[in-house]
Amino acid sequence: MRSIIIGTICLIATQAPAQNRETALKNYFDTITAHRLYDGNIALAENGHKVYVYSGGYANYATQQRNTAQSRFNLASVAKVFTATAILQLKEKGKLRLEDEVGRYLPDFPFTGITLRHLLTHTSGLPNLELFEELVKQYPDTIITNGNILPLLKRWKKGLYFKPGDEFRYCNTNFNLLALIVESVSGLDFAVYMERYIFKPAGMKNTYVANMHHADDTLVVKQQVKPTFYDTTWQQADKVTRYRYSEYNNSGSVGSSNIFTTVEDMLKFDNAFFAGKLLSLSAVEEAITPLKLNNGKEYEERMDTMLGEGIGQYGFGWEIFNMPGYGKGVGHGGFKFGLATFYYHNLRHKQVIVAYTNGKSSLGDNVTSCLYMLHQQAAIPLFLKRSAVHEYARALMVQGADHAACILHLCKADSTDYYFNPREMNFLGYDFLYQSKAREHLQWALETFKLNTFLQPADFNTYDSYGEALLEAGRREDAIKMYRKSLELNPTSEDGIKAMKKLGLM
Repeated sequence: MRSIIIGTICLIATQAPAQNRETALKNYFDTITAHRLYDGNIALAENGHKVYVYSGGYANYATQQRNTAQSRFNLASVAKVFTATAILQLKEKGKLRLEDEVGRYLPDFPFTGITLRHLLTHTSGLPNLELFEELVKQYPDTIITNGNILPLLKRWKKGLYFKPGDEFRYCNTNFNLLALIVESVSGLDFAVYMERYIFKPAGMKNTYVANMHHADDTLVVKQQVKPTFYDTTWQQADKVTRYRYSEYNNSGSVGSSNIFTTVEDMLKFDNAFFAGKLLSLSAVEEAITPLKLNNGKEYEERMDTMLGEGIGQYGFGWEIFNMPGYGKGVGHGGFKFGLATFYYHNLRHKQVIVAYTNGKSSLGDNVTSCLYMLHQQAAIPLFLKRSAVHEYARALMVQGADHAACILHLCKADSTDYYFNPREMNFLGYDFLYQSKAREHLQWALETFKLNTFLQPADFNTYDSYGEALLEAGRREDAIKMYRKSLELNPTSEDGIKAMKKLGLM
């Protein structure tokens, strides 16, 4: 999956542009350490040499194992860069062509008109993780591997989402298929190929493709989440019910994810790749050239993870960042629940950012700040204030609604130490409503949504959410009143219209 990074709110002053780069970086990461703002590792390099390496927080909260420079992270979707490199290596050896259809290398592939180029650029029209839903529904303990891909595609009845090449639609299935093609063409297991032709030539001694034994690797960090907005403890993501499908059932495929490595090994890959040690320099350039759709236009999107002005594009397994003042950068982001990764190489300045996190972070702010500081510019202010909604949640569960309302008002008044975000109140209400197993969960949801309508009386969504909870509580007439209020504020609200239709009132 691609990386999805959400920042928080509240700020302090950080270092001024006049400070030298080393001092700015030290002050920034010292502040992060002091306030425990980052679980994970970050490495910065320039012209092939390390500038700064940071490790912080916990690889495993349950055992209090800390992250170190040797900690190995699942690269998630950053692995696509490696899979694309393998395909281009085989192309340079004359063993395949990007214009060839997939069926030439995988005879059981059921679709025509899809080429290797379409797979590399996410323009195939194939289904993503939804491909496995029926199998997992039938066999809940199934762990999907690449061996499931072709049989399930043959059973897929919905066809392609669009004509290959017409659109860009990010899809992990594309890169699972590319891994199968690497095996078909090379005659080697995907993990063996990667070790022999990419990891070893790049000097990556602490990197491997996931295998049956990687769970025993004590240096692998855990994907850690707080399952709900009100939770105070971290849990392993694949053991949380709401994340089971993506983090347990879909944990066994390769090509799109599941390469484990360190930040320093990722710097070694970067050096080898851009020095032409893995591909010819012409192939490197081909890999990072923006894709063109069938209409002849280059595909453009919002930049992934990196903040600020700029346009995102996509090449062969590489994301492209075009940022005013910084020039072209390439790399990739990755996301799994409880883990996020980011790799960025600035072509003009030969600067590299590698960042992995498996818990607390504001990754978009962090990596963008690293880019700024590498350019002698001020970092984005760090967010240090605590959430008033978190305080409200704890008070509500322990001491009841009246005490919680008092705590929330006091926190809102203390703008030095706390911030208030009404969207967090909405998230909290839904977590109480659908995720909590406590006997009082419905009453907690009602109290949270009700209070939010008073705090945000002009927001249609607060009434819509309160109406949903009232309906769950069997209070139909009150729910109708809230839905009507929501539609009064926003007559086009899809959720409000859907609810009223379901109630037989539209």
